Amino acid sequence: MIKAIYFKNGAVVTERDALKVAEDYNNKLDLIWIDIHLKNHELTHQETALLTATFRFHEMSIEDCLFPQYYPKIEEFENYVFGAIHGIQLKPNYYQEFEDSIYELNFFVGKGFLVTVHTEELFFLETIFERAKARPQVEMKSLENLLYNVFNKVVSSYEFTLEKIDDKMEGLEDEILEDPEAENMEDILDTKKVIFAMRKIAESQQAAYVYFTRANNNLIARDYLVYFRDIYTQCARMNQAIIMRTQMIVSLIEVYMSSVTVKLTEVMKFLTVIATIVMPVLIVSGYYGMNVVFPEYSFFGQKGSWFFAVGIMLITIIAMLVYFKKKKWF
Repeated sequence: MIKAIYFKNGAVVTERDALKVAEDYNNKLDLIWIDIHLKNHELTHQETALLTATFRFHEMSIEDCLFPQYYPKIEEFENYVFGAIHGIQLKPNYYQEFEDSIYELNFFVGKGFLVTVHTEELFFLETIFERAKARPQVEMKSLENLLYNVFNKVVSSYEFTLEKIDDKMEGLEDEILEDPEAENMEDILDTKKVIFAMRKIAESQQAAYVYFTRANNNLIARDYLVYFRDIYTQCARMNQAIIMRTQMIVSLIEVYMSSVTVKLTEVMKFLTVIATIVMPVLIVSGYYGMNVVFPEYSFFGQKGSWFFAVGIMLITIIAMLVYFKKKKWF
């Protein structure tokens, strides 16, 4: 599915017919943005003709749009630059299937045109497109401004994902400190998987954006280089933030293990206290359980000896409880 936006005779035009877009582009438009959403990873005949015959894109660049690129890519050709970058558009169950939330955005950029190609529906492109329709003098005032807006949204998707991860980690930390459960470890491992997946794609993204910070490229005016340096810096900052989250998740695992150990220690402490308290009972009952005549029988009699034995047990237990309390063992 194709859609395009450009100025024609002083008015903004949106077009979804590839043949009409090709006809208008041949009339020397100042700036045109074409967005192509691939269905089933395939281009239609009209879209293929637009890219090959009208814009004269290399067949290898078009092929790269049809097959996923697992790493960012920048290739410079005679009349355009082709690139592939990756962002994150979170899905409802992204914690379990985070890799499905990672999208690839391919783009062709040259003098007076930007062509974006993607296999998933990207909502941020819809937002930029609608803003361009509503405020074309602002959003479409230059190629650099349009390209910066697209790049900025892609890089910002990492920051939004990190905010989600931070909220999840804070919640996990509170739950672990209050009462660690086995489910907490599953959530920690899912979070770790998300962070490492982000790190795998984010570390290499800077290589794509650095091209647009060079003063000797023919696409970006010198006055706009600072905007793309900002994109590069933002991407570098995201990489550092992801690395920091990697360290934080390791610390969170340590907190979980420590909390589980503390919880286990409390249980063992309680059982030890119970066993220690019961120990005098076992000793006394074992002593008087022997089948012999005890000297106490001559002093207290058979019935009195029972009270004597029970009294020893109670006194010993009370004395131990007082001692434990004084030592603050419970």
